[in-house]
Amino acid sequence: GFLAVILVSSAIPALAQPVISAKSGLIAYVEGRVYLSDQTVEPSPAHFPDVKENAVVRTAEGRAEVLLTPGVILRLGENSSFRMVTNRLIDTRLELLTGSAVMEADDIAKDTNVTLVCKDGTVLLSKKGLYRFDMAPARIKVFDGVASVQMAGQLVEVAGGKMLSLGGEIASVEKFDKEVTDSLDNWSRRRGELVAKANVSAAKQVRDSGCTNTSFSFVSQTTSGPCSDSCAPAW
Repeated sequence: GFLAVILVSSAIPALAQPVISAKSGLIAYVEGRVYLSDQTVEPSPAHFPDVKENAVVRTAEGRAEVLLTPGVILRLGENSSFRMVTNRLIDTRLELLTGSAVMEADDIAKDTNVTLVCKDGTVLLSKKGLYRFDMAPARIKVFDGVASVQMAGQLVEVAGGKMLSLGGEIASVEKFDKEVTDSLDNWSRRRGELVAKANVSAAKQVRDSGCTNTSFSFVSQTTSGPCSDSCAPAW
């Protein structure tokens, strides 16, 4: 298996802690009202609910940050929802049901699939990048990277600075202005900056601890240091 650090950061950077899950779909951070299978998700620096297959994450006046595969984060906007279809780390598949979401992919491991279904389009992400999905109207905007979209029997490549409507039978790629953003884009950018800073802190913690492997075992209430026994791999 692959070894990687998934970083979960709380609202306060100093409380950031590295966490690895055996499944895709860890709710790492919430603001406002967020529900997992109609149960309220309570913010906690020590407990991170996992999204099981067929479970639905829904926001009201709130937002959620969900860790998918190592290096890939989904940020769900207000009044939005998605269903987890498959939560395997090597094959993550989810469906956006309502609202909007941003997918930030800092790294996608080889032989790892991250797929998002949005209305009539099935979007496969295989490259580092920043992707925006909306349901009304249904579309994908690629701020950075390349998305492969299966739609109406066609495979369409959508590069940075381009968008594609995901409703209807005609797949037409168009340009869009990457400088025009909204509150979800801006919130996602701020969260990304916070996570990046916390990643630097976590990496230093590993280095200072003397670990030689590139992985953390699950670090939460069960361990006092940044590494598991003898710095053993998580997988």
